[in-house]
Amino acid sequence: MKWDQHQRFRLIELIAYWEGRLTTKHLCESFGIGRQQASRDINFYIQHISKTNLIYDSSLKGYVPSACFSAKFITGHAQEFLNLLASQEANANIFAPMEFTGGAACSLPIPVREVNAEHVRKILLAAKGELRLEIAYRSMSQPVAEKRVITPHSIVCTPLRWHVRAYCEKNQQYRDFILSRFEGLLTLLDGSPYNKQQDTQWQRSVDIVFAPDPRLSDKQKAIIQYEYDMQQGTFIVPCRVALLRYTLYALNVYLDYEDTLVGRQQLIVVNRDEILRHMG
Repeated sequence: MKWDQHQRFRLIELIAYWEGRLTTKHLCESFGIGRQQASRDINFYIQHISKTNLIYDSSLKGYVPSACFSAKFITGHAQEFLNLLASQEANANIFAPMEFTGGAACSLPIPVREVNAEHVRKILLAAKGELRLEIAYRSMSQPVAEKRVITPHSIVCTPLRWHVRAYCEKNQQYRDFILSRFEGLLTLLDGSPYNKQQDTQWQRSVDIVFAPDPRLSDKQKAIIQYEYDMQQGTFIVPCRVALLRYTLYALNVYLDYEDTLVGRQQLIVVNRDEILRHMG
């Protein structure tokens, strides 16, 4: 099966299962195809993928999921659909948005940090080729851009920004550089011996063990345990050592939770001493 056809069948299931009504218009607007092609896709799905998943409802003028609907291309998990909604919002200025939920969902209008496309391209080329890269970089401690030479190996997405993990020749260690703080032209140089395999903090992983804040009431703890599907009162997140701080920040978790107001954070780190050792 071709990739584009697979994607159209996946959308058929997503719309039918979560929206409760599928029409050819969904496929036409999402993939830029004609109504005849959309009809052929739906008919092919019914005839060759599942004869029982979709039922045509003449009153709704569309297909609805049957009571025995069994997904072939989607998981049916709520997070799958919620992630799709979030990506729709994030990419609204790049791709034509698909009409989901009838306007019953939205996401926060988080400002996007400006990132130079040519910078990203050069960083990816350097990372793939294990090349040194001359950059001009600004930071809060050094607000005037200064020349540096780095060897990038990975770009990382955190909840509010992108950064690149790279070896810095000035500091002689692996560091994180925020993509929006690069300036001017980036110049590809020669090869570098400092690759991803030598970044020990990147290669090492540790399990973060989370539990509800013990200062919460028993009923409040029960809510948190249910939300995170905790087993025996905890849940575990495997994490690269280099990404520990970002993971804790994303979950609004402070290691010294005793200094925060009750309710300020809902989770605490059970193995705090171990995490602190890794974070240095």
